[in-house]
This record gives sequence, structure tokens and C-alpha cells, in this order.
Amino acid sequence: MRIFKIILTTGLLLVGQAEAVTLADATQSAAVRVEINNTTYPFDTKPRLATVLAPVALQQNWYWPGSRLYRLNSSEPEQLRTLVLQQIEDLKQSAKPALQSELAAVQLQIKSWQLAKRILIPIDYDLARAQAPFNPLFDAGDYKLQLVERPDQVLFWGAIPAPVTLPHKGAVAVGDYLSDIARTTSADKSTVFVINPDGSMLEVGVGAWNWQHTEVMPGGQVFIPFASSWFSADMKQLNENLLALALHRVEQ
Repeated sequence: MRIFKIILTTGLLLVGQAEAVTLADATQSAAVRVEINNTTYPFDTKPRLATVLAPVALQQNWYWPGSRLYRLNSSEPEQLRTLVLQQIEDLKQSAKPALQSELAAVQLQIKSWQLAKRILIPIDYDLARAQAPFNPLFDAGDYKLQLVERPDQVLFWGAIPAPVTLPHKGAVAVGDYLSDIARTTSADKSTVFVINPDGSMLEVGVGAWNWQHTEVMPGGQVFIPFASSWFSADMKQLNENLLALALHRVEQ
């Protein structure tokens, strides 16, 4: 099992304090604006994470591992999407009809994604208040913070006819879900990638020869990669770029 770490610029710095003004129509003069579950909180000075979370942290029993923070004023995700779409288009030119159709299906999927730059930091109110390293300062800009209650599903996508959502199962290996998934002829039958809600990634063996008992967190994603033998390094690069792009996908 390989653990993938994708390093992103966080846009979060050091110490500071500010009081949130809970107005949906945040003023343009605010140094930081954070949209939390469709309500905007403006901050005149750069706030720490604990300050941002304070107005909403105790409203519900949030599932902190599933919290996601995005920076809105960044063009990087769209640049990556353009690169991936062009890469798929190039691969389709020399692919057999079956693979062309499968690549076109993935192309349509990622065109429909809402994207924003994901900031990979632990988001937990108690942890942020207790330990300074987990309570970073926001840099100036606009952000989107998604807080959710504990989800009960797992999303599968990639080299399958269409994305599939299955109920989450406790103490079940990711490979055990695959009997309910129709993988395409070009799918890698021995490996999948688990994308946990916190942004961590795992490459997991699911073949008879490399089986690994790795579980999926509630609300996680499982990417079914394309077999790299189809176009060797080109298909391997496409899998890696699709994974990188998926991190920036804003959950609906």
C-alpha cells in the first residue's frame, strides 16, 4: 500500500485574532471572507482557524475528518482541469473505440465538477483550540469551508461506466465493494486509489495476488484507475492527474 501526499500551498500563515461578523453580504473591505455552509463570515484582520470555526463549531455534531477548506481566488484547479481534458483528448485520438468511449465518459464527468483550490490542513475545533500547530492563520482572500455530519456513503468513479455511490460499510476492505461495481475493459483490475475525506490518498491492491485489507472512511472516494499498459506512461500520468484534480472537487 502506497500513501500519496500531494502538497498544496495552504494560504494559511501564523498568529492573529479577529471577531467574526456573521453577515451573508460580506463587505469588500474584509481581509478574509469565509463561506461556511452558504453563510459568509467577513474578518477585518487575518483570523486563526479556531476563530473562523467558533460561530458554527457547536451548532451540530460535525464530522471533522470530512471538513473541507477551499481557497476561491485561485486559478490553479481550472488550469489543471484544462490540462487533463486536453490529455484525454490526445489519448482518444489513437485509442480503440471502446477506450475512446470510456475516456469520453470521464471527460464529461470532470467537465461538470465544481472546482476550488483545496487546502489540506486538519480541521477540528477542539484540536485548533488546544494546539497551536493546528490553529493556523488565514492569509487574505476568499475561502469556502464545508462542514458535514458523518456521511454514510462511498463514491466510486474512474474507469467505470458512470460514478456509483454505495453505502459505507464498517470493517470492510475496499476490495469487497468491487463486486457491486462494473469496471470497464480498460480498468486496472489489481489496484484502486482511496481518497479519504481529509485529502489523504492510498494506493490499494485489490487483486488476488496483491490483496490488502484497507478500509474506506465514511464519505471517502475510490478511484478506479485505467490500466497503464494501454498507453504505458501516458495512461499512468492521466491517472495521477485525475487524482490531483479530484482533490480540488467541491462536494455538492
